[in-house]
Amino acid sequence: MDDKMGFAIVGAGNVGGIHALAIQHIPHAELCAICDMYEARARKLAEEFGVNGTTDLEELASWPEIDVVNVCTPSGLHMDVAIAAAEAGKHIMVEKPIEITLPRADKIIEACEENQVKLGVMFQSRFTQGVRKAKQAIEAGRLGRVTLCDAYVKWHRTQEYYGSGGWRGTWALDGGGALMNQSIHTIDLLQWLGGAVESVCAHTRTLAHRMETEDTAVALLTYESGALGVMEGATSAWPGQPSKLEISGDKGTIVLEDGIITQWQLADAEPGEEDAMLNLESSMGTGASDPLGISYDKHQRQIEEFIAAVREHRPPLVDGVEGRKAVEIIRAIYRAAETGQVITLPLREEQSANW
Repeated sequence: MDDKMGFAIVGAGNVGGIHALAIQHIPHAELCAICDMYEARARKLAEEFGVNGTTDLEELASWPEIDVVNVCTPSGLHMDVAIAAAEAGKHIMVEKPIEITLPRADKIIEACEENQVKLGVMFQSRFTQGVRKAKQAIEAGRLGRVTLCDAYVKWHRTQEYYGSGGWRGTWALDGGGALMNQSIHTIDLLQWLGGAVESVCAHTRTLAHRMETEDTAVALLTYESGALGVMEGATSAWPGQPSKLEISGDKGTIVLEDGIITQWQLADAEPGEEDAMLNLESSMGTGASDPLGISYDKHQRQIEEFIAAVREHRPPLVDGVEGRKAVEIIRAIYRAAETGQVITLPLREEQSANW
């Protein structure tokens, strides 16, 4: 095994702490530094993990012991940090979403390509055993023709949650509300398991909070395969329920809650297979009512896969192009809700310029 891969985290908020825990538990990774625009916050997290803390991103990017920069800032600040780190020759791991608009996401992708560094986007929900088994079953045709692929993210956030950060629930820094921040993980799974989305129509509302963006959304999805789906995303549903994903075909149905299989009914299932799938993996927490209610385990799995991709000189499982897909679906949903029209994907250049 080569020397440990050095990591720095930019953004010392809630998710930065989860990344730090994940890195700490990887034998072949070493957390080297924490950077945040607020000195006290950078120092607090750095002291907690026994590493250097700084407010100087340029200085951080020059440190030779750092191989990877994990971008954990507010979503609308990802681009500047990622590009600066890429230009310094660092590999980039960006917390979801990759950015809040497609042009900003594309600039990150381009910067990483130009500087020949790896880019990964944190969609840790892909790394549960249940999601992997569902992916394998669908690709093997075990569900037959997929007819419905639906997702329900009925979560709850308090008004204090939106007030505490200053950036949450804003268009400028959060890029949206219940869809862009909370539901994006499940939307990523919709397109990864259900296939490319062809068109959307939608309604969004702000019903339970004082905020710029939506706390309640419903969209109807049409997939390129011809399958249909419903996406419900909310932070207005007290007390909050685990996110649910349902995939049905003419030969089977799989249901997952927070990535854990709760239903496995396939026409060709072997005896005992359903019980095995239902007991495949225990819950790793839920963000349904508490953003810190998740464990670091899935983050750890994805960071380990990213390290392997760097060492093996291959794209990571969730690279920039993959990470961009969920953002495009969400931007299309927002546009559909605003205009009352059916919006087709991919978004045209003149649409994506603002969306």
